[in-house]
Amino acid sequence: MLLAIAVNIAGIGIKFFTDDPALYSALARSMAQSNNFTDLLYHGADWLDKPHFPFWAIAVSFKIFGVNTIAYKLPALAFFFMSVIYTYKLAKKFYGDETAIIAILILLTAQHSVMSNTDVRAEPYIMGLLMGAVYHYYKVKESARFADILLASVFTACAVMTKGIYLLIPIGASIIGDYLFKKNIKGLFHWKWLLSFILVILFTTPELYSVYTQFDLHPEKTVFGKHQISGIHWFLWDSQFGRFNNNGYITNTHGDKLFFVHTLLWAFAPWAILLFYAIFSIIRKIVKRIAQPEYLCISGGILMLLIFSASKFQLPFYTNILFPFFAIITAVFIKSLVNGGKFKFFKIAQYIITGLLVIAVVVLNFVFAPECWLIFILLLAGFVILSIYIFKQKATIWQPLFLFTCAVTVFVNAYLVAVAYPIIVDYRGDISAAEYLNENNKGQKVSATVLSNTFDFYYKGEVTYSNLDEILKTESQKKQIIVADEKAITELKSKGVTYTVVKAFEDYPRENLSLPFIIKNKRPTTLDHFYLIKLVK
Repeated sequence: MLLAIAVNIAGIGIKFFTDDPALYSALARSMAQSNNFTDLLYHGADWLDKPHFPFWAIAVSFKIFGVNTIAYKLPALAFFFMSVIYTYKLAKKFYGDETAIIAILILLTAQHSVMSNTDVRAEPYIMGLLMGAVYHYYKVKESARFADILLASVFTACAVMTKGIYLLIPIGASIIGDYLFKKNIKGLFHWKWLLSFILVILFTTPELYSVYTQFDLHPEKTVFGKHQISGIHWFLWDSQFGRFNNNGYITNTHGDKLFFVHTLLWAFAPWAILLFYAIFSIIRKIVKRIAQPEYLCISGGILMLLIFSASKFQLPFYTNILFPFFAIITAVFIKSLVNGGKFKFFKIAQYIITGLLVIAVVVLNFVFAPECWLIFILLLAGFVILSIYIFKQKATIWQPLFLFTCAVTVFVNAYLVAVAYPIIVDYRGDISAAEYLNENNKGQKVSATVLSNTFDFYYKGEVTYSNLDEILKTESQKKQIIVADEKAITELKSKGVTYTVVKAFEDYPRENLSLPFIIKNKRPTTLDHFYLIKLVK
């Protein structure tokens, strides 16, 4: 448990190696520095793509801890561990303490859970708020205590202000499904649910007020090339159904109905195969009318998974918010194991998956970072010692392999945090350029031909973003160090402009890692450069 918690926290100081965290940091930094908590502004321009709640949390963190990587990730980690706590509480309520511990170990070691606590977006916030809302709504279902109604309503409203009204679906489906499967339809019409609905609307008013004042009061503003944008309409409709139909302001190329099934194979690894079996087993029991202790997880998790799969806008991290449900479902299956066919399936599945993961790390070390052999050996030695200790303990039939699976995930992600992520960061030329300027330019003003959110976040000085023609026309900018990418250098050469390179940094220009980049000997073929240049008079 301690190792699993540690590996989720370990990436808190790793610099951004994807664009989304840097973009979200820029928005929250604008809030914190301007004390304007109603408008989302990106370099002075109005921004309309996500609701406000995560940015409020990050902005407060920036005000307390300063604008830095750790301050950005800290609120998300807090909400992730909130999801762990509520997963434990919900699982313990129906299945006992041991199943609850299994569930949170699964949640802590699911591959994309750990990755999302290093490469932080909005999902950790949603996980905590979603599970908090479901837990307290079930308490409301049992007895109409105002404290539970209040907490459930606050968590639901904050979830809606994080990603939109679609989050009412998994929360509502969990509770409604439990009512329906337990044949208590009458309970759905109790006054307490109306009270909570009113409270959710009330607690969501900060978001409605913010988008109204920023956009509805200013129809002259241009957003995504359009005028007369309604912030409220966007929040209640466009941000949800535009994404679902892939016809909103931002579109995506994905639309595979099985996208999230094969995504879960790695995102919920090493537990995905067990999850699929457990879901099939529960559905079969429901069809046979075998009563279950609860229907919260299967109702909320499966319905939302089906909706995600039907959507035409699909990204791998969307299913993270369902991991607490999936962890409980999987934990119940594991706890039920005794000698027999199911246990043999468990052994075969987990030995194959864990074996493949260990082999993957060994191979990765030799092709990706052979120079890091000492760190690799130390991590491998710790993993072997822990594994021997696990299998020597006297325990119930499923425990050694279950704990060994957890240990494998800890080993895999410890390697990623200690070796892989830092190397990926080293090939972010924008970060390297920012660090160089911080050391050698002492915060002086620079010009940039490329808008890099990561450079903008890590450079401590003032930056003027302009296209190359504007820089060449402006005497003050021509005298400054210019931040340029390969495209700008090509343009300078085509114009016959003479320049000197102050420093060039290797840069991997994509977020998804290609096989040639992973193989160190072929990595140079995948790299561009990020330049600091000065124009020659």
